[in-house]
Amino acid sequence: MALTLQSAQSIFSNTQVPSLIPATIALFDQLNVDDQLAYLWYAYTEMGKTITPAAPGAARLQLAETLLTQIKLMSSEDQTKVMRDLASRADTPISRSYGFFSVNTKLAFWYELGELMKKGLVTPIPAGYQMSPGVKVVLEATQKLDQGQQITVLRNTVVNMGFDTSELGPSSYPKAPAEPAFQRTTPIISSVKIDGITEPAVLGYIEAMNADNFDAAVALFTTDGALQPPFQKPIVGPEAIAKYMREEAQGLNMMPQQGICEVQPDGSKQLKITGVVQTPWFGVTVGMNIAWRFLINPQGKIFFVAIDMLASPQELLNLRRV
Repeated sequence: MALTLQSAQSIFSNTQVPSLIPATIALFDQLNVDDQLAYLWYAYTEMGKTITPAAPGAARLQLAETLLTQIKLMSSEDQTKVMRDLASRADTPISRSYGFFSVNTKLAFWYELGELMKKGLVTPIPAGYQMSPGVKVVLEATQKLDQGQQITVLRNTVVNMGFDTSELGPSSYPKAPAEPAFQRTTPIISSVKIDGITEPAVLGYIEAMNADNFDAAVALFTTDGALQPPFQKPIVGPEAIAKYMREEAQGLNMMPQQGICEVQPDGSKQLKITGVVQTPWFGVTVGMNIAWRFLINPQGKIFFVAIDMLASPQELLNLRRV
């Protein structure tokens, strides 16, 4: 029987993911532009109190420094306009430059912008702004999430801001420099052992990702294989998967703990593995509870892998079929 993306997405469908994340993102999307900016202002200034602080690498701040310097030199009115342009996805030079950034650099940009606001170098929310009930609801919802879930919400609030030129065809507008690598502060986890799992493609995938060896990771996929990040649509094909990994998966420490493997009549295998992932945004003190759902074809190649953020630590032990 031919493997299909639709059927692959349904394997281990009982995996419990935190429903509050898409609900919080949906609430944010309903806010108007000024309320969205106010949410980011309050969220970033609350970091270290009730919302988890990001920790952008110096290389990423340098990548965004040109835009940040331009904004610092503007009048308060122009600074507010730039931020409104970013939130409303207006087609401006700054919005286009921002649109070329990876998600990690976008997070670093807003983190530093929040720092500049606290120092008085960039105007905060518009003068006279009163927090709307909608902003209060989204902030309260964010504060109730755990640390890994909070950064997922913040990621989704900024990822689509700016102007996306990818659908406009070839352009003479200069693209941003290549994304710098995160500097690892801990040794690479070079050997992976997973209780209940011996599948070479899975072990090789985890080891390659922990070494930022994305070429090796992509080589384990079929030519029509797909990767589905948390709360996103599947990314299909080696080129698209490699692009995603380079932009968003650098510096990860994947620490799978246990798993189950089911062999299908056609020789394909369905696997579910649970464990913890550390990201360079948190460091080694915080781990996100993750499940990987793999579909391996009869030839031992990865046809599909979904990465799910788990609803609770208890889900790490919940390896039931369905």
